[in-house]
Amino acid sequence: MKTFTLLRKLIPLMPAFFTGFLLVSCRNNDFPAPRTLPKGLTGSWVEIHNKSDTLIFNSNNNTGICLLQRGFEIRNGYRLPITGTTEYRYEIFSDRIHMLDKLSGELVRGIYSFRFDEPNLTINIGKFSKYIDTKKSTLTFRKIK
Repeated sequence: MKTFTLLRKLIPLMPAFFTGFLLVSCRNNDFPAPRTLPKGLTGSWVEIHNKSDTLIFNSNNNTGICLLQRGFEIRNGYRLPITGTTEYRYEIFSDRIHMLDKLSGELVRGIYSFRFDEPNLTINIGKFSKYIDTKKSTLTFRKIK
């Protein structure tokens, strides 16, 4: 008898539980809200179109080293970084960035367009790596942490 009474009281609440479950499960979790992340250049930035390339800056300075992380793959039974994962020495000027691939044998420094939109936590940067698989000349990165 007690189970039947409890069940009769819970049945009217079922639509509310179901609706709440649908709303929570349908949230867009692609990128965190900008207000929840720290300001500045320091952090991880993911390329918004392919979502497979990540830039990691360790400081807010205009010069330093950043890491282009492209993910991992299994080669010959080993989990290894995807080709193109490397560190870059960078120097930021107002609307451009100089980048030098630290592992490259060439000492040619590339100069690329650069725009840091701090309120929206996005970076627009010229395509600085031949390994980033896109036909776009400008890449957009969004901060994720």
